[in-house]
This record gives sequence, structure tokens and C-alpha cells, in this order.
Amino acid sequence: MLWLCFKCDSFSFLPFCNNCRDESKDDHVPIDPKYYPEFQYKSQGFIVDFFKKNKVQNELNDKLNEVLIKYDEFESPYFINYIHIAQQTEQGLGNMLSYSNQTLFKNVLLRLGFNELDEFPQLTEKLIRTTAFRFRFTDFVRRTKHHISGNLENTLKSWIAESGTTFRDNLHLLLYYLWKEDILKNEINFSDSIDENELYPLVSDNEINRLQEICEIIYFDLLVERFKVKLEHFDPTRFITIYAVDSMGGFEFEDFLMKLFITLGYDVQSTKRTGDQGADLFVLKFGEKTVIQAKNYSESVGNAAVQQVLSAKNFYSCDHAMVVTNSYFTPSAKTLADSVGVRLIDRKELQTYLDDYNQLILESSAVAKE
Repeated sequence: MLWLCFKCDSFSFLPFCNNCRDESKDDHVPIDPKYYPEFQYKSQGFIVDFFKKNKVQNELNDKLNEVLIKYDEFESPYFINYIHIAQQTEQGLGNMLSYSNQTLFKNVLLRLGFNELDEFPQLTEKLIRTTAFRFRFTDFVRRTKHHISGNLENTLKSWIAESGTTFRDNLHLLLYYLWKEDILKNEINFSDSIDENELYPLVSDNEINRLQEICEIIYFDLLVERFKVKLEHFDPTRFITIYAVDSMGGFEFEDFLMKLFITLGYDVQSTKRTGDQGADLFVLKFGEKTVIQAKNYSESVGNAAVQQVLSAKNFYSCDHAMVVTNSYFTPSAKTLADSVGVRLIDRKELQTYLDDYNQLILESSAVAKE
């Protein structure tokens, strides 16, 4: 079985966490509710076990079957929709809000006849967590299944190439998916007893370590090959430093900002060189329009730039206003900008934009040459 620790967000094939060293089962939820410990017989001593174990376990099995039937019935829409609703901020209820979403949800299920939730106090929370876990696994499968190929090595290469370092956290998810779909089982040592004993792991620690080592080798080879391509095809003339920005003239700085924002995924519109009402360019993303004033200065930028771009925002009916400079802003300009909602990009933050720009240039060059 596959388990998720809700304390440290790690996966395992046993109901305890190797990361946070917590053996409590309350925070370790299986992807399949039939492995909940509430429905496993707990030893009460040899004599009591001899006379009562089978009877009590049969009763627990009957209750578990009822829970599983109702969970299957109510998983959609109730449990799945609850996961989405609970993630939203509770708004609009004001002082009327006196019960948690989970309390309300439990009572909805009780009214639908899910009476076992009263008998097992932790069951509501566990079923919610299992639903979230299953939703997460389904999303993982959707993003991963196109990487599956005829052998393990090619599957891992394709998966790691796209997922990057997340393979270290998600290897258990991949193995569970392969086991569940009966894929590549001839190359992975899966347990044959998984359905007989929850404490017998789907994949042993030794096998996990072996597969992790393979993944690390593949990942390292990918990094080396990608770095080799960067070295071979890097064009230093496209790499922009903050000192190169300092040497630009005013119009050249505006032209570069257009290129920078386009590279970062914005739609960009330029303005007239003169008579622009305080606007040097417009950038659009997610349906929102920002007017930008560019200030390539050797001295600090003052209030006038903030006032001009604010005027341009109102004149052109933009959603946001921004001043970008290779220098810094005066304290009064910062105070004014805060009060009127103008965003200021100074030398330090422009460097962050340049870092992103240069990284994208490197990546695009490498992809173009592959």
C-alpha cells in the first residue's frame, strides 16, 4: 500500500514516516481506505484473542465494507467537491460563521446515512485526507503516463527530464502507478504479498535505494548534457548585465525593456517617443494592462516619475503603473508610490528580472540547438 505523511508530505510503503520518525498512524493515510487501522483487530492477549479475534475481526470487516460502499457512493461529488471548497477562504458569512467546513461536511454525510462517522471520530478527517491523496495521485498520473515506454531506463529518463528534482519526492508515486497498472514489473522487484499484510511493503528499502541510485545517475547525466549544450551554444552578446544596462541611452533602455518583458512572457506595446503622457511602454498579462515609465539614471529617481506614470495610468485607463530604473528611488518617491499604488522597480529588483531574462535566453539557445 502507498501512504502519505501529512506532517512532512512524504510518501512511503509502510504506515509510518522515515522522515519525521513519527509512528503515530493518525497522520499517515493510505490511498485505499480499506487499510485504515480502525478496522484492524488489536491484540488483547493470547486468551482473549483465541476466543474473540475472529468474531471481532469479522465485525470490523463488516463495518469496513459499509464504509467503503458509502465512500464509493459519496466520493463524487461530496468528498471531491469538499476538497475544492475547503481550499477557498471562508468569506461572506461574517458573524454567522461559527462551524468549520469539516463539521458542516460531516453533518451533510450523516444526513446522507453515513452513520459510521459518529462511531469512529477520526474517520471523517481520514477520508478527507485519502480523497486529497487520491486526487493528487490522479493528477500525478495525468502528468506522468506519457513518459511510460517499453523499458524502465527510458521511462525514467523521460520522466526525470521533465520533472527535474521532484523525482526524489515522487518515486513512490511512480512505483505505485507502475504496480497498479502492471507496467514494467519484470524490471522492478515488487512484493507479491501486498494485499495480505499492510506491514509488508510494496517495494523494499533495498529496491527503493537501487532505483534512487539509477534515478540520480540519469539526472546527473541529463545535467551534464544540458550544460554541455549551453557551453557549446551560449551567445555572450545576448547576455545582459546590469552594467550593460547602465551604458544604454534612454530610448535604448526602453527598447531593451520591451525585449525583456516579451522574453518573460508579456505582451508588449510601445508608445510614441514624445508626447506619450508619461508612458514609455505597456505590458499585458492575464488580461491586466500595466503602464511603465523607464528611467535610465545615474542618480536617484524622485517624485516626478511617480506622478507622471500615475497620470499615464489614468489617461490610458490601465490597471497598474510601474517605474523601472537602473538606479534607486528617493525616500519621498517610495512614500508617494506606496500611497498611490505605483510599483517601483529599482536596481536590485531589475537585477532579478535580468537573471530571469538571461536564464531564459540560455535555455532557449540550448533547446534551439538540440
